[in-house]
Amino acid sequence: MQESLKILPDFTDQAINDRLKFIRAVNAHHKNSFAEDVLTGLTSYPKTLQPKYFYDSHGSKLFEQICSTPEYYITRTESSILKKCSYQMAELNVDKQVIVELGSGSSVKTKYILDAFIKNGPVTYIPIDVSEILLDGGKKLIEDFEGLKVQGIIGEYEESIELVNDLISEPKLIIFLGSSIGNFDLTHAGSFLNHLSCNMHEDDTLLIGFDLVKDVNVLNAAYDDAGGVTAGFNLNLLSRINRELMADFDLSVFSHKAFFNKEESRVEMHLVSNCRQDVNVSSLGKVIHFEENETIHTENSYKFTDNIINELAANAGLKKIEKWKDEDNYFELCMMKK
Repeated sequence: MQESLKILPDFTDQAINDRLKFIRAVNAHHKNSFAEDVLTGLTSYPKTLQPKYFYDSHGSKLFEQICSTPEYYITRTESSILKKCSYQMAELNVDKQVIVELGSGSSVKTKYILDAFIKNGPVTYIPIDVSEILLDGGKKLIEDFEGLKVQGIIGEYEESIELVNDLISEPKLIIFLGSSIGNFDLTHAGSFLNHLSCNMHEDDTLLIGFDLVKDVNVLNAAYDDAGGVTAGFNLNLLSRINRELMADFDLSVFSHKAFFNKEESRVEMHLVSNCRQDVNVSSLGKVIHFEENETIHTENSYKFTDNIINELAANAGLKKIEKWKDEDNYFELCMMKK
């Protein structure tokens, strides 16, 4: 029998109907606020901003557009693997009626998994995301799947997965798609996988995507599309600071830069100041100085080899039980367990 997701005092719930509920997570781990992280990042050298702040309402919509650009192979490649192999994944998890997804977004790719799993019986889907984009995604999913309940969590990954672990004792599949693990540096990726492992029961499984090392031209184009969607996504971070922290960034004098750093095995994204300038961030009481060509480092996207994947898994107490790749060897999905 499926268990309902109960509500702890640190969380508030919102019931849309009997098949669609959401929890808003309080900052139980007392993480820094947006303002605190922006202040730290812009007063550091080199300047940095955390990529999780890309995903305000407009940023989340822009990322959905990025996924449809011709250059951004990740989404369509991963989708092709899921379309082909989801039923194999379901066969490896016939004991599971709960699917938890980290960074669900609008849950477009997840439909392949839900379709395969729901053939074995009713499914409870627990999407976790910092953005409220999962609200619209959840509404569409219950329209598409009669045997589905959606009980989403709007919050940070770490505290949300702890909540799920505490309250759901039956076997579950945790999914982390899109090579989102690549947004961590390798040390933090290892720590994050270890955190997931510590919050998995013995019968739980983890389906996780890894973007693989490939031709540098393919990588560079994926993060700097000809239509400028990724540039707009990157620059939107400055718009968010203007709006929420009363800053006066002039987006016209910043440009988007993305490139593959072979030594670090990662694509880096930066915002480049095209001139010497000062930016006033009123709510922080700070004026931030930029030299010409100085950058704000906004994202890393690490690319993986099988050796790196195996080492990360082993260090987190996880082991591969199956893997799937596309024919071009661009992307790998791994099923793991403790």
